[in-house]
Amino acid sequence: MSFALIDGNNFYVSCERVFNPKLEGRPVVVLSNNDGCAVARSAEVKALGVKMGAPWFKLRDLAKRHDILALSSNYTLYASMSDRMMNMLAEFSPHQEIYSIDECFLGMEGFEKYNLMDYGRRIRLQVRQWIGIPVCVGFGATKTLAKLANHCAKKGYAGIEGVCDLGALREVEINTLLGRIDVGEVWGVGRRIIERLEKMGIRTVRDLRDSDPALM
Repeated sequence: MSFALIDGNNFYVSCERVFNPKLEGRPVVVLSNNDGCAVARSAEVKALGVKMGAPWFKLRDLAKRHDILALSSNYTLYASMSDRMMNMLAEFSPHQEIYSIDECFLGMEGFEKYNLMDYGRRIRLQVRQWIGIPVCVGFGATKTLAKLANHCAKKGYAGIEGVCDLGALREVEINTLLGRIDVGEVWGVGRRIIERLEKMGIRTVRDLRDSDPALM
């Protein structure tokens, strides 16, 4: 059995853009309840180096230089859009696990005859057309690998864009791909674990995969 992870891109910003198309292509941040810090960033803002949780008062000069638009959060809207997206995604598999407001896993048992890349593209297209939210889709033999595949799809590694099926890649492609990804991108590997792994010479996902299981 394999799994798919579907993740809404820049979800809060994407929700705002559905109802205000003029925001498309503009650098946008969504701020926390008290407008204190950035809780969502458009791709244009991420490209400027703005980090999640950055205090808005520290961004004001940057915002003036790059015409960044700051929006107050609207969690009622985001919850409604999430419900619509999750209800649609449930139609693509009888096995759904909602992980967060913008992420869910789909169990792909019984889908062996399908080309998962094509299936992922179909999911992306339908969510975009019917809900208005851009999503990325990652497929893997485990939930951890599906989440990693989604990361690859989102970052566009190795020419991948939007959909990634790790199971469809050749060994040399997998090795190259995993060698490019920091170990901290693995689900559950936090800052303290990263520090410990780096002391052991484990810096990439490939390093972690090839390490001694007993030692881990």
